[in-house]
Amino acid sequence: MTSGPFRSPVAAIVSLTVAALVLGLALQVADGFYEPRALRALSLALVFTIAGVLTMPGDGLVRGRTVLVPIALTAAIGVQLLVLFRSTPGMYIEEGARLDLFAAGVAIEAALVAAGTLGLRWFTRWWFPAVLAVNIALGVWMLRASPHPKIDVVEVHSSALRALGRGRNPYRITFRNVYGRDTSFYNPQAVSGDRVLFGYPYPPLSLLIAAPGQLLFKDYRYAELAAFVGAAALIGYAGASLAAKLAAVLLLTTPRVFFVLEQGWTEPIGVLMLAAMTWAMIRRPAWCPWVGGLLAVTKQYLGLVAGPLLWRFALSRSEGAWQFLARAIAAGALITLPFALADVRAFVDTVILLQTKEPFRLESLSFVSWAARAGWGQGSFLWAVGAGLVALTVVMWRTPNNAAGFAGGLALSTFALFAMGSKAFCNYYFFVIGALCCTLAALIASADAAKRA
Repeated sequence: MTSGPFRSPVAAIVSLTVAALVLGLALQVADGFYEPRALRALSLALVFTIAGVLTMPGDGLVRGRTVLVPIALTAAIGVQLLVLFRSTPGMYIEEGARLDLFAAGVAIEAALVAAGTLGLRWFTRWWFPAVLAVNIALGVWMLRASPHPKIDVVEVHSSALRALGRGRNPYRITFRNVYGRDTSFYNPQAVSGDRVLFGYPYPPLSLLIAAPGQLLFKDYRYAELAAFVGAAALIGYAGASLAAKLAAVLLLTTPRVFFVLEQGWTEPIGVLMLAAMTWAMIRRPAWCPWVGGLLAVTKQYLGLVAGPLLWRFALSRSEGAWQFLARAIAAGALITLPFALADVRAFVDTVILLQTKEPFRLESLSFVSWAARAGWGQGSFLWAVGAGLVALTVVMWRTPNNAAGFAGGLALSTFALFAMGSKAFCNYYFFVIGALCCTLAALIASADAAKRA
């Protein structure tokens, strides 16, 4: 696919930058829960995402003035840094935590970004690695300031990792109900007394990547911190220019990033795998089938959306589509099948069927929640699947078959899936922000390659 009258590469990058910024601000309003202002901002972010994805050219930024790209990225990062500096980064921060130290870290990050964008000679090579190091320090501060968040994600991870360490199947466990017996968060049939009667509800790759954090630091969230910073590094080094690194910083500074880390959600791992796939498409195409196969089995929704996009990409590969897909399937199966075959019923019940039985969440940040509040009914998970498939059909038809088209297609498809979902919160939209930043990196890397040619 080539550039056309309605395909402006600079407009696409600016639109995607605004989308990532506005979506991050929407999550900041109420920590990703429903609030009318948050839904309005989310709607605007969706519009900019559609505009950015559907105006992506197939040949990258080959010609033309691109000075607007780093300006737009820097301005968005500046807004996010200001919000980070002025807000509390988590929900369960313990009394006595040194918030001034967190603010100082954000200020140092702002100074490093300024030095990098101004092109100061001594900082040209080192400002971005320094930003990554600062984010590791801020993440460690967050985990120490909030060691025991009251959320079931942390509880089920801890229980599943203990089971795994003892040689037990993490999909056959039960775990403590941290919300109390009267909670509406679970299907009543899934609760008995103070126990929740299902096992680890995510694919096994997320658990395996989280395990080193539990083993080394007694807190699996350290592995997710490493995944998040690693994703940013892959995004930043996908291209050779300043703009690629700014795309990574856009992810690092999204306002609720440390809230996502505090809550222990698995989306940082999903962002890592997508960033790895984007980097491989640009830098190491031979690795794509293996990385793509792992990406598809990282989260349930990625299996739905990434599969068709992988098939489209496979059709363009010199080794042949079937060879590509065979390697991708082998990579995913190697991780997933040992857990699935250990107890097929438990695996299917917790990883697949559980998602269709969970109760409607009125506090979800989605159009379905808005409709329910307006008295139009609660809908079902099929609405989300339908919206995701419609968006996927459009991106399969209208986006280029390259790294930018792959990441952008995932961004728009998952955004549509979540925006029409009955359970859409901060962590889900955090993945969308990560996908938008991967798309930006891919577009910018295309420009970098064109300039070197």
